[in-house]
Amino acid sequence: MADNDDLDAYLNSLPDKFTEHLSDVLREQAFRLSDAQREALRQLEQSPETGALEASCTVAQGENELEYLVQAGVDMTTKEVRDGSGVEYDYALAFEFGTSRQPARPFFYSTYNAMRDDMQQAINDAVSEVLND
Repeated sequence: MADNDDLDAYLNSLPDKFTEHLSDVLREQAFRLSDAQREALRQLEQSPETGALEASCTVAQGENELEYLVQAGVDMTTKEVRDGSGVEYDYALAFEFGTSRQPARPFFYSTYNAMRDDMQQAINDAVSEVLND
């Protein structure tokens, strides 16, 4: 009976252990990605126009302790297409994907894709640490 109690206690402790440890690792990986995206922007263009875009590269807490959102653009980079047009456009999208007048200068998804395997490995390692502890 004691073995079952030990197993039950171990299994009941796992969700909290996972949440605590993985939240830290996920947050760390999200900030690594956001920092790398800002660095990619700096390398793409050395002009003041990227200041708001670079500053908009942030990490936000998601809906739970295991969700972090790496984002760029939105409020800091959304403006009218032409003054008085009433049509807004997020120029972070134009920077990432290009327009009819500007070639794409990808920094967001390309950085994520370059880092994805390392980030996944860090998460896998964290899961293993919790299970082997």
